[in-house]
Amino acid sequence: MKRLLHLAPLALAIAASSASAQSTEDTLANMQQQLNSMQQQLNAAKNDRVRFNGFFSTGVARASNDAGYTGITEKTNVADLSLLALQGTFDVTEKSQAVLQLVGRGADDWEPQVEWAYLSHRPTNNLQLRAGKMRIPFFMYSDSLEVGYAQPWARPPQSVYGPIAITSYVGADATYNFNFDDSSLTVTGFTGFTDEDGNSGDVQLRNIGGLNLTWTDYVWTLRGVAATAETYVDATRLGRLAASQGITLPAGITQLATNDRGNFYGIGASYDDGSWQIVSEVTRAEVDGKFADTDSAYLSIGHRFGNWMPYIATGWTESMDDDERTGAFIPGAVPESILNYQRTEYSVGTRWDITPGVAIKADVTHVRGLDKGYGNLNTAYMLSNDTESTNVYTLKLDSAF
Repeated sequence: MKRLLHLAPLALAIAASSASAQSTEDTLANMQQQLNSMQQQLNAAKNDRVRFNGFFSTGVARASNDAGYTGITEKTNVADLSLLALQGTFDVTEKSQAVLQLVGRGADDWEPQVEWAYLSHRPTNNLQLRAGKMRIPFFMYSDSLEVGYAQPWARPPQSVYGPIAITSYVGADATYNFNFDDSSLTVTGFTGFTDEDGNSGDVQLRNIGGLNLTWTDYVWTLRGVAATAETYVDATRLGRLAASQGITLPAGITQLATNDRGNFYGIGASYDDGSWQIVSEVTRAEVDGKFADTDSAYLSIGHRFGNWMPYIATGWTESMDDDERTGAFIPGAVPESILNYQRTEYSVGTRWDITPGVAIKADVTHVRGLDKGYGNLNTAYMLSNDTESTNVYTLKLDSAF
């Protein structure tokens, strides 16, 4: 009995030690579980703060001649219709984001170019401030200009989207949303500058100032824009044309605009009830000097039959100040009137959404009225051929992911 009494404390100690070890293991297990949970939460938060999306297009196009409408000739063209873009959105804070968009185009040997790179901040739910490189908001489809999947057509109507080849600018904008019972009004003021390769050559816009108004009741959308800037236009294409004819132009002869005032005005309307889609825009571009002032418009009508939407579209564009170009860039060779133009476009096409995020489009566009002038076309071909019209055939695949 005495011996058993001596062993009792030892047994209790062993039991306590075993219980303590078990308790330590449970504690470690709980700590590990909590650590895993915290790590998952951090990963989830990290994933929520960084989002990626993109879009892709490819296709084939061919024209009935070498007039060069939208750059398409009798030679089958794939590169000009191919691009791949990746866009990243990074949440800096709950109210601030950084956005970066890289676009690689087949026509540029797929070399990535930065199209968007800006920081946005929302001081309130209705106010957004942005600064950096962004799309210049001249048109209804400016923000989705290269996102073919977001458009009903194989390409945006060139009557309106063609004369103004500038797509991006570096600057800042402020957007305020007024929310009503069944509609909203968005007001955007923007300013900045741009330097890009336009239709005729290098185009610079300095001290851009503009205002954009968009009202929608989510079926109807009405939009208006007005902008002004100091404009510089160097018609390098005329220089290349002269060089092809063995002529060297005097310095400065191809300056179409030098610190000249340029103005842009546009109105647009769209109707989309889920079945019918009707879109129209009317624009005017004015530039002091030799650069052509243009009036442009288009109307597009489409109807959805499930995943299939056929459409028809017509557009018109014309230079309005032809009397200001009566001389010659190159005496006896290239008249200033090559910058004049008037074109009417007729398109018939269809869009088939084969799966969410992927659409196939087919389009036939007839362009006529090319006898007035050669602006934005293959000038060398037009000078040596009596061409009054051209047809462009397009088959395209668009995707967004």
